[in-house]
Amino acid sequence: MRRARTIGRTGLGTATLFVGPFLLAYAVFVLYPLVQALQMSFYDWDLLGMAREWVGGENYVHMLWGTEMQWDLDNLWQARLVIVAAIALIAWRAVRSRSPLQWAAGAALLLLVMVLGFHPGPDGIWYDPLFWTSLEHTLQFTLMSTPLIIGLGLAMALAVNSRHRGGRFYQVAFFVPYVLPISVATLVWTNILSPGRGILAEFLANFGVEPISWLGDQRFALAAIVAMTAWWTVGFNLVMFSAGLQDVDPTLYEAAMLDGAGAWQRFAHVTLPGLRHVLALVTVMQVIVGFAVFGQVNIMTSGGPGNATRTLVLHLYETGFTQKHLGAAAAMAIFLFVVMFVIALVQLRLMREEK
Repeated sequence: MRRARTIGRTGLGTATLFVGPFLLAYAVFVLYPLVQALQMSFYDWDLLGMAREWVGGENYVHMLWGTEMQWDLDNLWQARLVIVAAIALIAWRAVRSRSPLQWAAGAALLLLVMVLGFHPGPDGIWYDPLFWTSLEHTLQFTLMSTPLIIGLGLAMALAVNSRHRGGRFYQVAFFVPYVLPISVATLVWTNILSPGRGILAEFLANFGVEPISWLGDQRFALAAIVAMTAWWTVGFNLVMFSAGLQDVDPTLYEAAMLDGAGAWQRFAHVTLPGLRHVLALVTVMQVIVGFAVFGQVNIMTSGGPGNATRTLVLHLYETGFTQKHLGAAAAMAIFLFVVMFVIALVQLRLMREEK
């Protein structure tokens, strides 16, 4: 008994020795800044001065509310219709699986549908209209980039993992842009998209297309940043999916072929189920990266033209370091953290229940 206790204490001490440095770094560089940001969000905190006035929840009210607020069924009806469709899908799955988490997710989305009905009246305004503009563009960027980058990464992984010669070379070539610094990647694409001397402009000129200011036109600026982001980051998803494909049992493909399954049937019933966990992980990471987009927007357009590419993190950065309102910026950071945490938690829990 004494020997077992000694071994147990030794094992605990060894585990603490290995885990301790990580926990210490995690507490110093993650938990402490998070707690400090939460504290700052309740103050009128000046960046340069020592003025720190307690304002309670005023920063959150200024961020999320406005004057002469009213509720309307027609407000943001397109987005609310999409959410209602998602609620119907979740409810259908919840009835079949009897999952409390899915019922909770459906209830949360229903609450969101109700909240989106609030808006300023005819004579009212948002206290921070740029926050809502930034949030809208962030959602647009995430909805545009997430399926595009995941789909491209999966398609490229399937292509390079085929039995054709040169697969490893293409895998490395497609991954190279991911290791480039953001400044280099944006410089490359700024030159490509330049209406005067860009490669794309010269290519389109062969077909009689007039030069287009991709980054200076509100219609194309956000889509151009999505394209640049896809080129820059798709290599990571390629590697993730390639690793996942190695774990799919080859005998499953052989059995499917013996049963007469075609290429699409093998993909739908063998490949996708085998990549379910990798797909869930990549989706969570891609959504988080989409909500946190900043570098390419800041360098390529600075949020323009006319705030057409202003994202939430860019607005947070300018509020804190340009306008020097750290309290309001901290409130935005906490809001963004909660949104990303809830999305990641729901996706990972659903993946666990499906398992």
